Amino acid sequence: MSIFSRLFRNRSKSPLVRLREDRLILFPRVDTKENYLKAFWRWVSLIAEDDYQQALEALQWPNGTSWTADALKERVTTFFGGNDPWSVVIPNDRLVGVINDAADFKPRDNDEFGWFMAQIPLTTQPADPKNDEITLMGLACSFFVRPRGENYVMEFEIFHL
Repeated sequence: MSIFSRLFRNRSKSPLVRLREDRLILFPRVDTKENYLKAFWRWVSLIAEDDYQQALEALQWPNGTSWTADALKERVTTFFGGNDPWSVVIPNDRLVGVINDAADFKPRDNDEFGWFMAQIPLTTQPADPKNDEITLMGLACSFFVRPRGENYVMEFEIFHL
């Protein structure tokens, strides 16, 4: 099965799930890369804490979603394959800086949304995530950033191959 097939299988077969909107990550309506990335790291921290349900509910899904917490976890933690399990971690400040520097950012435009892509850090050595020597892989994902009241919210776009 191809990576593309793995990423999107069952998405069209599952019923849409409506999530609790009171759990959205809200962040200031400021169009800077730093602001978008602060929201991104809040979201990654939920995944690193193994709270995939809250991670789903922290994103805006205007048409609902067929993703479940288990499906999201499977896609993220098995994306790179191999014998050892992959875990999402918050690495040390230097590596967070590397991820932030590599992130792509487009501020809100006339279409009324911004966009960014950043990498979720994964490792097979999660016991010491601040160790500069651990093997890290980045799973690129992108988000639309849309206004919601006085704030912004993130809307998941795709995982990038």
